[in-house]
Amino acid sequence: MAAVDPRRTSSTCPVCGSKLRENGYRRLKCHRCGFEGNRDHIAILNIERRALSILHMGGSEILSNALQMKDVFTNRCGEPMNSLKGTLAL
Repeated sequence: MAAVDPRRTSSTCPVCGSKLRENGYRRLKCHRCGFEGNRDHIAILNIERRALSILHMGGSEILSNALQMKDVFTNRCGEPMNSLKGTLAL
């Protein structure tokens, strides 16, 4: 287990490290590399990468396998819809 500083985890691109810009309700997009997703999911990716980095397990390998979150269907409020109850749709 590793303690991770949560600052700027939902506003930093998990792919290239650039500052993300808003692209709809709770959605962010990187204008440098094109990555986009829900700000909570982006924070999860960044926290995971930081924790793996602290534990010296190579967090960048996890990110290279992460799905692009722009493929997630959204509900009328812009939040991702999950077709499988009890699981996180990435």
